[in-house]
Amino acid sequence: MNIIPKDQTIHGLLNNPMEQLIIPAYQRRYAWSYNQTFALFEDIDMLQPNDGHLFGMLILHTGYHQGGINEIDVVDGQQRLTTITLLLHALKTKFSEVGREHINHQIQTMLYCGNDSSKPKIILGELDNKDFKKILKGEQEGIKNLNLINALNYFNELISNRINEEGEEWLDKFYNKLTHTAKIIRLDVQQAQDAYKLFETINNRGLRLSATDILKNFILGHAAKIGKQKLEEVKEQWSSLITTLDGIPTDDFFRQYISSIYTRRVTKSKLIEYFKEDYLNKVDNVDLIGEYAYYSDYYNGAEESNDPEDEVEEAPEDQPKSKKVKNSHSRIDITNYIQQILSCAEVYSNIWNKTFDEEKLNKKLRDLSDIKSFPTYIFLMHFLQRGKTLNEKLEVLDMISALMLRRHVCARRTSENDIIFSRVLRIEDDENFIDNFKEELILDYPNDEEFEDRFPNHELKSSLHNRAKYILREIEYTLTGGTGEITINAGNDVHLEHIIPQKIKSQKSKEEFGDWESYLGEKSLTKHPRYVNRIGNMTLIAGDLNISVSNNPFVSKRKAYNKSNIKLTKEIGENYTGFKFKDIEERGKELAKTALEIWRIEG
Repeated sequence: MNIIPKDQTIHGLLNNPMEQLIIPAYQRRYAWSYNQTFALFEDIDMLQPNDGHLFGMLILHTGYHQGGINEIDVVDGQQRLTTITLLLHALKTKFSEVGREHINHQIQTMLYCGNDSSKPKIILGELDNKDFKKILKGEQEGIKNLNLINALNYFNELISNRINEEGEEWLDKFYNKLTHTAKIIRLDVQQAQDAYKLFETINNRGLRLSATDILKNFILGHAAKIGKQKLEEVKEQWSSLITTLDGIPTDDFFRQYISSIYTRRVTKSKLIEYFKEDYLNKVDNVDLIGEYAYYSDYYNGAEESNDPEDEVEEAPEDQPKSKKVKNSHSRIDITNYIQQILSCAEVYSNIWNKTFDEEKLNKKLRDLSDIKSFPTYIFLMHFLQRGKTLNEKLEVLDMISALMLRRHVCARRTSENDIIFSRVLRIEDDENFIDNFKEELILDYPNDEEFEDRFPNHELKSSLHNRAKYILREIEYTLTGGTGEITINAGNDVHLEHIIPQKIKSQKSKEEFGDWESYLGEKSLTKHPRYVNRIGNMTLIAGDLNISVSNNPFVSKRKAYNKSNIKLTKEIGENYTGFKFKDIEERGKELAKTALEIWRIEG
């Protein structure tokens, strides 16, 4: 491995007009937030005259230099590099405002290749580059990655504040600290496979980077050793993968994908280890990777969890337990392996964003999201690729909804949900699949007695308000005959209404809703937290239905409820002359009877 290390100032790094730094499309999007940008700014600002500052390391795949502008791939350091460029742009704008055109020109040569403003010094990945080019032109409209424009705006604000506090002299001092005092370690690597191997060697201990980044470089490093053409093919596939998963936590996708491959729960701390085990057992030409990839002690740097929920299910007899590479006569090409991941990612994106062609399917997926059924994606990313009819898909989703709601209401362990939806992938996909799937779910299905008993007391705090709205929507559909003619809109159109308000003690709540504290009677403040978030205290109400208040609060609410077109809400106005804690209990029990019939898997 031929590595050429250099410690450079930012001016030295960016002032070469014959180099253009390319952030490849397979890299993650720009993601730094305020804390990280502020920390970088403060580190520079606090430098004293004799201090030094190290920005960290930049790994560059330089290839072999040739005539003209050399395009250099940034293998590691793209987040810092992009942030520094945004800071330089903010400084350039400020110097222009104060009439310091010579420094403005100096920064121009660091932002562009020489004086050619059509060739930015840094090219971001395809998802971010349009935004980045707009920012360099001084445009802010239509920026999709808000992290980019937010970072620039943070810097603009910080610079303005410092100038107001310390005067224009501060601007020169800060600029010199940034461009001539602080250093960055530049590692130039000519061979692609060496660049990816170096990246992984530096970053595998302690998982400083995301698991996705480490897996990407593991795969690209292998592809580079197979050959240049294969590397380009895999880069293109990985770019498609990152684009497909835009806006989705990619580490979560990979953890669920690997759980689906092993058909058992794999935790975050084991993701890289188990991914590599699967890869080494399936992909052709893995002998090129090198021995370091075969040993389990390579993974000892992974962060282990002390959470008892973070356990791996014991492997069944037909599943591999060893981390050693096995011989296989059916190995597949690396591109075929990535294509399998990409196919799941495309379905996963449709699940996440609810963008299937069939709206009925999207509606069921929104319901699952409201229930909080993230573990089901382990199964669904494969199931929804199969050639099932729409009715079969909807039937399966109904069963999953019933299982998940019952398990949440009955406070079953959440880690078991991963196990359940990994395990059902072992069911053979044949003409008996639906029946076999039902039998498998029933093994972990809370019975009617437990569900009916727990349902009225299930706490639906603010983080579970979407679940509460889902429950009330489905009950409303049942009360109105379930014909499908009525649809209750989500979002701002229909609100979750707490009959007894969420706050009753403060002066503000008394002014808005009336004196519920007195109305509810003795020990109301003690009882209120135990009752306020139960389903019996909740209903749905349209946003434009104004609820007035008076000294006797329920009287006014009742009048408003009577005007509602939602049967569930109208019944409260018709059936209750008052509403206190005992009414929450009674109404919750009544709703539980209806819930028992809605969320049911027939044995």
